[in-house]
Order: sequence, then C-alpha cells, then structure tokens
Amino acid sequence: MRTRIVFLIALLLATTIAAEELVDRIVAIVDEDPIFLSDVDGALAEDLYLRSVRGDPMPEDSTEVEMMREALLESVIDRRIVIAKARDLEIEVTRTDVEDALDQWLGEMIASAGSESAFLGELERQGITMKGFKTRYRKDIEEQLLVSRFMRQEFGEIQVAETDILDFYETKYDSIPGLPEAVGLSHIIIIPKISAEREAEAAGKVDRIVMRVKANEPFESVAAEMSDDILTRDSGGMIGLVPLDDLQGEIGEIAVGLEPGQVSEPIRTRYGYEIVKLDERQEDKYRLRHIFVRLQPDRGDTLMAADLADEVQARAASGESFESLARQYSDDEDTKEEGGYVGQVEVSALEDAYSRGLEGLDPGDVSGVIRTRFGFQILKLMARSASRRPSFEEAREWIRGVVETRRRETLFAEWIEEAREEIYVKRLEF
Repeated sequence: MRTRIVFLIALLLATTIAAEELVDRIVAIVDEDPIFLSDVDGALAEDLYLRSVRGDPMPEDSTEVEMMREALLESVIDRRIVIAKARDLEIEVTRTDVEDALDQWLGEMIASAGSESAFLGELERQGITMKGFKTRYRKDIEEQLLVSRFMRQEFGEIQVAETDILDFYETKYDSIPGLPEAVGLSHIIIIPKISAEREAEAAGKVDRIVMRVKANEPFESVAAEMSDDILTRDSGGMIGLVPLDDLQGEIGEIAVGLEPGQVSEPIRTRYGYEIVKLDERQEDKYRLRHIFVRLQPDRGDTLMAADLADEVQARAASGESFESLARQYSDDEDTKEEGGYVGQVEVSALEDAYSRGLEGLDPGDVSGVIRTRFGFQILKLMARSASRRPSFEEAREWIRGVVETRRRETLFAEWIEEAREEIYVKRLEF
C-alpha cells in the first residue's frame, strides 16, 4: 500500500512541477475557460494510479499513453461543461465545504500511507509541505464538489421498477457479487478511566488557576507557570492568530463566544481542561492564548483497566452470561444494553487485532482480551457465515443501484451532447 501512495504522490507532483517548470499550453477552450496540457496530465496521473491500485493493465508504449490523453481530454471538456452549467444554475460550494472535503481526502491519503509521519515524509522527499500540497489541490476539490452537486441536482432522482430489478437478477445473475464471509459479534470494551483522586487533583489545579486570573494576575504569567502545554507555555499560552475555520473542536466554540480581553470559564475536553483568552479579533481570525491542564489516563489507569478486562474475560470464558457482563462492565453505551451485540461484520473489514482474536473460535466461544486503540476488548463469536451467492432479497438494493447508475449515465450522455451544442468548445493540437 505504501508503494501505491508513493506512486500517487510522485505522479501528482510531477504533473504540477512540470507545469511550473515548462510553459504550459492550452489544448482546449470551454466557454472561454482554457484547458491546459497540465490539466490533462493531472487526469492521466490519477488514471494511472487507479489502474495500479486495481491491478489493471498499464499502457505499454507512448502510443497508448497518447490515446489515453485524447480520451481524457474529452472527459476534462465534459467536466468543464458541467462546471459552467453548475455556475449558471448558481450552485455554490462554500469555503468550509471545500476544506472539509480536502481534509477528508487527505485523511484517506494518510491512511493509505500507513501514518501521518509516513505521508509527510513522502511529501518532504518530494520537496513540498502539507500546506503547499493542500494549496495545489484545493481548486480540484472545489470543482469535484461542484460537479457532484450538479449531478445530484440534475440526475439524482432515477426511478427503477421492481420488474427491472427482477429481470436483471434473472438474466445477469453471474455479474452479481457474492456475499463475503461474515461474523456476528458481541463485545465488551473496557476503557482506561482516570482515577477519582487524579480528577480531584486536576479540578483543584483549575480552581487555583481561575482564582489567580480573576484576581487580575496576568494571564500570560499564570500560563507560563501552570499550563501543561509545553509548546505554548513559554510564550504565555500564545496559540497565535488563527482563522476560525482552522480552530479545532471546543476551542473554536469557546473563541466565538468571547470578546477581546475576555477569559473563558474552564471547559472539560477529552484531553483535560481548557481556559482560553481572546487577545484580539481580526474579521474571521482570532488571536488566542490558553492554559491547558492535562487529564488523561496514565499507566496506573491502564493497568487497572487491563486487570478488570482479564477478570471479565475469565468469567465469560467460564460460562457466565456474556450479555450480563456486557451490561455491567462494557463502556460502549451503544451496545451494552443489548448485551454487547455489535451485529454482522464482514471478515475482510476487521482489523488485524480482531481477526487474530477470532482465529479458531466457533460460534458461542469467547476471545481472549484484545488490546486496541479503543481500549481492552473481549469478543464473543455469535455466528459465522461463509461467502455465498445472494438471494433476490439480498441482491435487490445492489441491483437497484446498478440500474440507477446505468440510467443516470445514459441521461448524462444525452445531456452532454446537447450541452456541447450550447457551449463554445474548441480543441487545439496537443
């Protein structure tokens, strides 16, 4: 997987860098909007990456590459026509929409790389920062959102008759994917909890901080002495001048409610306590300071949770009701009242830790304690089903989606032909 993400980053950057180092050329014009050779090469890089991920054949020579470019130019032209029509219809994409989609895309890239450090390391080898990477692809994300919203608005409602679904099932059964191997699971999760003594100690520290600030002691001095944030402590808790959209979680919510010079009440977060001061506001930017009191499970808390998990697992394995133990001990509020029942899960979707924990288990068996990023988990295998061909009821929604997609593609093809007659399109030599 890491090889694939390296391949993608290299291709994406290569097309952009080539455009910066060479004089880019216009290869088509759509409604006065130029399409550059770099636009087509960017689409080519993405297509080659997807082929590598799927294991599809790669082009064997330059002739095949040029044929791909020609076909991709037509796709880029279609995309620009859609964008022009979307803007005519005043379909809008906000800055927040773009940033959220960009962050989601980057999250997927980072996951594919294995970790954020691996992803950043590859960017560094390519000579680009995360900020620079986001800047280069922000416009692409905005255009993707415009296209997506246009397609939903114009081609979102497709009616499929039940007879069409049944006909597909009967005549194209072999094209319907089989149901994967799945397991029915219940679980008990025990999450390390902070001791009452440490909670009280942290609350006492927060009270002392509040008393000093309310006594008009400089916020900066209190932060330098009392904050647990080593990155901002020496600068008097200075976070800096930050756009509102870049403020994360509770801090952003606190900042909006403050006036310049005002200090917030202590806010409990999953990491500890936050006390925030707004120094100034510049339109949608906030200059903030904070005092952070850390309150997270320590090694002792983790050992206590591990000991409890071992005890609960032993009781479940000896025959005590798993469902009763889940209701009593599990920290998963969504499943504990149902006896810990999670539901059916595809085996291929399980993380390695869970797959290993289920090895050799028969329905009714209880796993050992599994250490995960969520806490200490104990699984009970409720059922196991092998991969098989689906019944009509099981395949109905999949077939509906396929038929809807094909009809949407047909309608779009008809629409794009009409749109090409309405919008100015001129192709130039590659």
